Amino acid sequence: MALALLRNNRLIAAAIFVGLLSLYLPTLTQVHTFDALSYITSVERKPWTELFHPHHLAYGPFGSLALTLSRALGYDGGAALPMQLVNAAAGALGAALFYLAVRNATGRDDVALPAALLSGVAYAWWYYAVEVEVYTVAALFLVLCLMLMLRRTPWTARRCLALGIAQGGAVLFHQTNVLLCAPIAFSALADMRASRTTDGARAVVGRWSGYAVALALVVAAPYLYVMLVVSNFRTFDEMLAWLTEYARTGWWGGPLTSDTLARLGAGLGDALAQPGGDRFYLALGGIAAWVWVGRKRSPADDQGAALKQRVALAPLIVWLATYGAFFAWWEPDNIEFWIASLPPACLLFAVALMRARPWSAPVWASLALVGVLAWVNYDSITRRGDPTTDLQRLIAREVAARSTSADMLIVPDGLQELYLPYYERRQNVLSLNQALFDSGGSWDDACATIRSRIAVAQRAGAAVIIADEALHPPLRVLSRHGITQAQVDACFAPYHTMLKDLAFAEPLPAYWRLPSATELALTGGWTFNQDTLGWQAFNVAGEHLNGGWHFQPGVDPALVSPLLSLNAHEVIAIEIRMANGTRARDAQLFYAGANGVLTEEHSVRWQLADTAEAATYTIDLRQAPGWNGIITRLRIDPVGIGDGGEMRLEWVRLRLATLPER
Repeated sequence: MALALLRNNRLIAAAIFVGLLSLYLPTLTQVHTFDALSYITSVERKPWTELFHPHHLAYGPFGSLALTLSRALGYDGGAALPMQLVNAAAGALGAALFYLAVRNATGRDDVALPAALLSGVAYAWWYYAVEVEVYTVAALFLVLCLMLMLRRTPWTARRCLALGIAQGGAVLFHQTNVLLCAPIAFSALADMRASRTTDGARAVVGRWSGYAVALALVVAAPYLYVMLVVSNFRTFDEMLAWLTEYARTGWWGGPLTSDTLARLGAGLGDALAQPGGDRFYLALGGIAAWVWVGRKRSPADDQGAALKQRVALAPLIVWLATYGAFFAWWEPDNIEFWIASLPPACLLFAVALMRARPWSAPVWASLALVGVLAWVNYDSITRRGDPTTDLQRLIAREVAARSTSADMLIVPDGLQELYLPYYERRQNVLSLNQALFDSGGSWDDACATIRSRIAVAQRAGAAVIIADEALHPPLRVLSRHGITQAQVDACFAPYHTMLKDLAFAEPLPAYWRLPSATELALTGGWTFNQDTLGWQAFNVAGEHLNGGWHFQPGVDPALVSPLLSLNAHEVIAIEIRMANGTRARDAQLFYAGANGVLTEEHSVRWQLADTAEAATYTIDLRQAPGWNGIITRLRIDPVGIGDGGEMRLEWVRLRLATLPER
């Protein structure tokens, strides 16, 4: 079946494949999207059993297979290049097969060629053919479906079976391709009308049942295997929750508004060209109008009309309407979703060209327009794929330059959450989106996660770097998650007074830095107004912050500092301001050297004042035993044993050798 198509004009199809592949390979992007980096890092780091995503089940294992085969051939790099090469080949092959489909349907090379090239150099098709993305491979299966739907021969059981298998492949690479059932249903209805007097209803139902069974088996078998065997789901609710995970985030869909229409226009325009997609649509419409209105009918037109009858327009229109309506609601400005609509749309343009005489001026104008489109999109794609000018790469590079691998990085969205680990080896990253996603959309839980991660970093003595867009999310982010700026401010309130601007040069956005524990120690110490700043209390009860750190000491209470790196020769004393509401008066300071061990030998005892009011205690360390080398930890035992009374620690400061005594 497919071989019969390949025998017709196979040299032109091969030329299209080679030409587009030669165009795609030099433009393989080095600037990846969030989804692309997700796929790449998953394939590189996870076993194949963890690569099954419910919305594009086959792509993860497919990428793993590509990487495995590449390494078997001697390749020693990451997953990005093999997966891009597969996509580039799929994109070029899809356009070549689309040429054969249009040529077979229209009977004319001159209308099939511009239609195929128009699809192949459209921005969305081209860009995702040089990126790591599921929809390029899915689109290849859609083209195979289109080839089968456009054949001029009567429908047979074998052809219906092949259509079910091809659509099943499209669905496995992206779940939304179940939408293709709608235009295929129109093809089935047309077959039923055409076969009423020949095959009979039973034969028609039989062969289309074969399509349905093939589609169901190709899709259901892998999904059931993943859910029951790989993931070990045992209830229907578990399966449904996994299958509909993205649909329940609330990030997509919504009422039709003027903003939706504006985003739809942007998505459709960018899918064809960046920039100027709207102008190219107008130019294509102008060519179609030129062909259909610009001259009188002739015998050639009658021949063209007969040829047009070979193309069943109803399924194409239903295809465009079904996919268009869904994605206009789902995510109208995302150009990757409009890839699935490019083949039927370009085929409709080919149908419009059929009225023109073979190789006449409108045909050459179409080819010229395709050339201009390729030139415009080549420039846009090469610029977008250039890592030296990519804003997100520049941000990641600057953040990495101002941080260490231990520092905590809080970013506004998932892109930097992937850029920083992938490009800059910064693993300790959290985005607002991820915190909200993990918390099921609850801001209180997300805030608790953020504060917990900051506390872990502070206890480890690390700095915390926070994007200004995390502190002040754009309105669209606030609206998407149903939170307010006041809630965000309240979450980050304990840290506001300590934030230091990293002063990135334009056009980079602002980033802020919470100093590391050592930096805090050397530049003013720790003041416990709204946060414990990485200090931890043990054997205490009733902790709260209000003008100081309040607690009720128990047996052997301890306040332990974050990890530090202090030069003992630079620190001559420690000042502690504390209020004691117990009857105990014994206090002790411990300090650890490079080995991190706190011992009685490396400690200093002192007596607390006989008052419940706050008092400042200065512990001279110049003659303290073991106070030398690098100090990595402090521990304050406020009293030996509490008696139920409350204590309050207001601040801890270091007195440095370079500063005059106070």
